[in-house]
Amino acid sequence: MSLRRYTYRAMQQRPGRSILTMLSIVIGVTAAVAVGLGTATTRNAYKQMFSIVTGRATLEVDAQGGGGFDEGVFEKIESLPVVTSATPLLDRPTSLSLENGERRIRMEILGIDPQRDQKVRDYDIVAGRQVNKGEELVLDEQFAKFIGVNIGDQVKMMTRQVTKRFQFEIVGLVRPKTGGIAQSAIGFMPLDRAQYHFNTTDKRRSIDKIQIVTKPEVDPAKAMPEVAALLPEGVAVHRPSGSTQLMQETLLSTEQGLTLTTLFSLLMAAFIILNTFLMNVSERRRQLSILRAIGSTKKQIFGMLLGESLLLGVIGTALGMLFGVLLAYFGTNLIARAFDVQFPHLREVATPQPFIVGALFGMIMAIMGAIVPAYLAGQVSPLEGMNRVTDIKKWNFTRLFLILGSVLTVGSLILIYGAIQSTVPMKSATYCAVTLLIGLVMLDTTMLGPQASLVARILRFFSRVEADMALRQVLRNHMRSALTVAVLFIAGSTGVGMASSIIDCVEDVHKWLKQAITADYIIRSMMPDMATGTSPDLPAELGDELKQIANIRIDEAAFVEAKVVRGKAADGELNDSLNCIAVARLYNDTAQLPSFDLIAGDPTRLREQITSGQVVIGSVLSQKTNLKMNDTLPLETREGVLQIPICGVANEYMVGGLAIHMDREHAKQWLDLDRIDGYMINAANDRVRDAIRPQLEALAKKYDVILMSQGDIRRTVDQFVKGTEWSLWLLVLTGFVVGAFGVVNTLTMNVLEQTRELGLLRIVAMTKTQVRRTIVMQALIIGLVGLPLGILFGVGVAYVINLAMMPSFGHPVEFNMHPRMLLGTLVGALMIVLVAAIIPARRATRINVVEALHYE
Repeated sequence: MSLRRYTYRAMQQRPGRSILTMLSIVIGVTAAVAVGLGTATTRNAYKQMFSIVTGRATLEVDAQGGGGFDEGVFEKIESLPVVTSATPLLDRPTSLSLENGERRIRMEILGIDPQRDQKVRDYDIVAGRQVNKGEELVLDEQFAKFIGVNIGDQVKMMTRQVTKRFQFEIVGLVRPKTGGIAQSAIGFMPLDRAQYHFNTTDKRRSIDKIQIVTKPEVDPAKAMPEVAALLPEGVAVHRPSGSTQLMQETLLSTEQGLTLTTLFSLLMAAFIILNTFLMNVSERRRQLSILRAIGSTKKQIFGMLLGESLLLGVIGTALGMLFGVLLAYFGTNLIARAFDVQFPHLREVATPQPFIVGALFGMIMAIMGAIVPAYLAGQVSPLEGMNRVTDIKKWNFTRLFLILGSVLTVGSLILIYGAIQSTVPMKSATYCAVTLLIGLVMLDTTMLGPQASLVARILRFFSRVEADMALRQVLRNHMRSALTVAVLFIAGSTGVGMASSIIDCVEDVHKWLKQAITADYIIRSMMPDMATGTSPDLPAELGDELKQIANIRIDEAAFVEAKVVRGKAADGELNDSLNCIAVARLYNDTAQLPSFDLIAGDPTRLREQITSGQVVIGSVLSQKTNLKMNDTLPLETREGVLQIPICGVANEYMVGGLAIHMDREHAKQWLDLDRIDGYMINAANDRVRDAIRPQLEALAKKYDVILMSQGDIRRTVDQFVKGTEWSLWLLVLTGFVVGAFGVVNTLTMNVLEQTRELGLLRIVAMTKTQVRRTIVMQALIIGLVGLPLGILFGVGVAYVINLAMMPSFGHPVEFNMHPRMLLGTLVGALMIVLVAAIIPARRATRINVVEALHYE
């Protein structure tokens, strides 16, 4: 007996139920694919940058403590027998000016030896030629297409040797041979011209790195001593790194937050899928029983339901993948525009993993959504199934849910506590949050009866008869009601937990901004890189002109990469180092205390301590190295590893929190600092602050740099914050809207099963208003059982998230209650639930009394 036609007919007769089932699968798959692709795009953007700089090099030579070294050592290294090829390199951040200076594009300039470079880096010249001499540039083909330039075009670039951006001609476009590097914001320039434009006069022969490709039969580790023997003091050889801790820390919090959000979305979608399939089977119970009675076997019924589920699963999974790709595309584009970076195209970084995860989730949940209801339906005899109502509650899972829920809840809490205490990997806490939620949902399900009865007693004050009828219907369909309550519980707990935690984080960022950025004006060549904090150097002439302005105090700032040693190997060689960013300033403004959001330290003594050679470290660096105030920081410098006293620990949001704040004069000694990334300007008073702005704007225009007042910075941060908050509330609203689908499903099924009862009640004088009120009461009981406890648990989620901020990210975030937000969420969610009750209520009032009496 073929049941295929019956399956199609059943789906066509109930398009709403089929669409809701498919949408629940779409939601979960979309979340999995979008987050997977978004994470891959941002991470690969950095990997591509590091990979194209590193090339095929197996060893790399650079100066300890940053800065450059004389290129004279290069020829000695190139002549070593163990070396196949080597090339010198100058690596500098800069910016291009396009569209008459209205558009700035951040990029990296690599000063290369054209004759040697392609022996280390694999790329093809696909248009034009390689750089030769003069002011010439070769750009990545996709990057050039992105910014809209081609061979022969002239572009302006920020350098340190001129008082304005210099003109460079694009002579070639390159394409990596491997295809793994695409749209990298990197350009090649002849080494001698790069040295002229980006080095100081006394360091024209200085380079940043020598990249070495050793012979295939030579172990690079064994070749290191031969290379090291030729190096001058302060220069070291090591294996090149494909990424940095700066990139890892920048992306860590975002990735974990997205992972947690994805898991919560998948969990909510799983409950909705199960609930929808269960109601789909329950609604068709009589038809399925008739099929059983006329000869269909349990196996055939099971196969029919499974095929229907697989069809919806395939369609939902395909749509989810499509929407996931679109969401990832628009999300990464927004991030790229916000941070002025270029991400690779999704097709270039897409891996099968997000699609595999999404497909597995969609299909597994479709199958599980069919197996459970089909099994339950198979337990009903054909005769019993033809009755108008079958008591679902006889399948009593109370004991199982009580035991399993208790185990999951207690076990998850223990592991989360261990993660906060750093005895368990923090990544495990993300998954424990989901298991904790599942455990609490199971426990809450066992308490549905007492909770619903309590809510009904309260509602009796408004309408006694309707409240009693609503309670009876909710409890009669225990499993269906419990699943709907679970969806609302998850929506409330995840929405409130994420909302409360993000609000606390936003307030913490505002607090940090108020204490860390106190200058009236800041001048930089362009917005800093989000991972390193660096930006192109400012011309020296700009500083000279700033010093001519009266009644202002100027502080010079520079960001330079530094390394903190975390351990040594048995032979005494450096074994493990942490890449950080040294923030060097003058600290010469005696009119105010140094600007730090201190966790530990004496603010009244900081200036004296820093200028004497001590440092303040970021909270993330403190957490990563387990170094506190009064400890010493093992900093890798040109003089070797120095133990620098730590005079304070500050909450830090720049450069992933891996910041070392130090005096500029000491930074010159330790790290060979010779540039200025930004000027911080404070006026003597408010009148002077307003009066000097036109002068500063004129200088910014002359030197093609960015001028931002403190108000401008706050407005920029507020803009990002508002975008975050809107995204947050959209996430919360989406969760409750998804929960509303479950309410609509539940109430619609209740109305169908109450058709004959409602018809009889209408005959004995029950009005349409009373019918409508009964359905609304059912919605209120379900909402008031699931939402308040979910919101209360959400507060606990927020508290745990804030506790985990310091051990996981190095940012201590104070927990705060937000009563207005909690009340607004509860009221808003209840309004959504009541709106969801409108359709079932209208359907109930339109029941034909005569037809209802014959309804079975």
